[in-house]
Amino acid sequence: MKRGLMKIGYFGEESSHTYACASENFPKAELIGFSSMAAAAEAVEKGSVSGAVVPIENSVGGSVGDCLDALKKYNVYITAQFLRPIVHSLIGIEGAAKADVRKIYSHPQAIAQCDGYIKKYFPDALVIAVASTSEALKIIKNKDEAALARKPEKGQTVLEKDVQDAKDNTTRFVLLQKQPLFQGNKVSVLFETRHRPGALLKVLGVLADFNLNMTKLESRPSRDGIFEYWFYVEFSCDEGKETLMRVMQKLSEGTGLIKFVGYYR
Repeated sequence: MKRGLMKIGYFGEESSHTYACASENFPKAELIGFSSMAAAAEAVEKGSVSGAVVPIENSVGGSVGDCLDALKKYNVYITAQFLRPIVHSLIGIEGAAKADVRKIYSHPQAIAQCDGYIKKYFPDALVIAVASTSEALKIIKNKDEAALARKPEKGQTVLEKDVQDAKDNTTRFVLLQKQPLFQGNKVSVLFETRHRPGALLKVLGVLADFNLNMTKLESRPSRDGIFEYWFYVEFSCDEGKETLMRVMQKLSEGTGLIKFVGYYR
C-alpha cells in the first residue's frame, strides 16, 4: 500500500458484507479486516486505524449486540452511517449440491435473516452460529456442509442465490472513530439507570421534555450483576451541539452511567 494511505478497519474478511460496505465508501483507503467488532473498535481506540466500519442493525435480524457491546467498552464514537442491501447465498464446496446439505454455518444475523428459507428447505439441518460469515466459509470442507454468506471463496460454489427471507433486507453500518464529529441530527447514547421505580421512564421523559424523537431503544445485559441491564438509545436532534449538551446534562441526573456515543448523519 502507498505511504500515507488512510487505514480503515472492517469486521470480517473480503468475502463479508462489511468489507463491501467499507470498500464502497472508502475506495482509496487501505482496508484492514478484524476477526471481531471488539478488535476493530480497539484498533480505533489505539489509533491503529483511522476508523472502522461495523454493522449495527439489520432490518430483519435487529440490533447487532457485539457492536453495541463494543461501543460501551471502548472509547470510540459513531461518526457516519451507511445503509446497504444485503443478499445472502447458500455456498458449498465445488461439486456439492443443495440436496447434500446437512449442516449450515453462518453469523447469527445471517441465520436470522434466512430463517424462513432454512426451515422450508432444510428443516432437519444442523444450523451452527459462528463469529462471522467469513469464518463460516472457512469451516465448510465437505459436501454436506454449507455457509450463508455474500460470495464464495476459492474452491467453493454458490448453491443458491438470494436466500434471505426479505428481498429488501438491509443492514445499517456505522463508522467508528476516535473523536466525535458533532455533524448531523442523529444522536446515540448508552446509559444505566439507578435501581429506583420509574427510573427508565424518567430518563426517557427528558427526550420528551426537549421534544426529541426517540428512534431506537435497546437493552443489553450488564456483566456487573445477574439480570441487570444497560440501554442504548438513538434520537433525533436538529438543534445542534448546545442543545445536545443540555440534554446530556439532564439525562445524567437520572442515570448511574451515561456515555455519549455519537452525533452524526
